[in-house]
Amino acid sequence: MKIYVVNGTTGEYSDRTEWLVAAYTREEDARKHVEKATEYVQAWRSTHTRYETRCPPGPFDPNLQMDYTGTDYTYFEIELREEFVSVETLQ
Repeated sequence: MKIYVVNGTTGEYSDRTEWLVAAYTREEDARKHVEKATEYVQAWRSTHTRYETRCPPGPFDPNLQMDYTGTDYTYFEIELREEFVSVETLQ
C-alpha cells in the first residue's frame, strides 16, 4: 500500500530545515494539504515583511517553521509496510 507524506521546508543550503507534517492514504488528500498549508503561509506573508518569521502555527502545520525564504510544502509517495522485513526474509 502506498502512503503520501507531506513535508515542510524552510531555509536554503546549510541553513535548510525540513520536517514531516502529515501522512495520508490518498494522494488527493496530501495534495490538498500542501495547497491549504501553502495558502496559509502565503496569506500571512502578504501582511508581513520578508524578515518577520514568527508565523503562528496554523491548522495545517502545528510545527510550522519559517525563515526569510518562507516555507514550502511538498509531498512524496512511499510504501507502507505492515511489518518489518529483515534481510534474511528477503533471501
